[in-house]
Amino acid sequence: MQILGIILIVYGVFMLAGFLLQFPFFYNNPKSRLFIKKMGRKGFNTLIIIFGIVALVAGILILNTL
Repeated sequence: MQILGIILIVYGVFMLAGFLLQFPFFYNNPKSRLFIKKMGRKGFNTLIIIFGIVALVAGILILNTL
């Protein structure tokens, strides 16, 4: 379970860093373009933030329960 917690923390940090630094590959791939078309850029950014925070919190909780 420790490996899962570490992976979730790394994923959460990566998602939040990608949002803050506006990585081009977050916004230019076909799936992202589809989401941006459906939800708008603001909605897609909100989705990235939510995924990042949820993964980060889940990883921290997994590591703290062991």
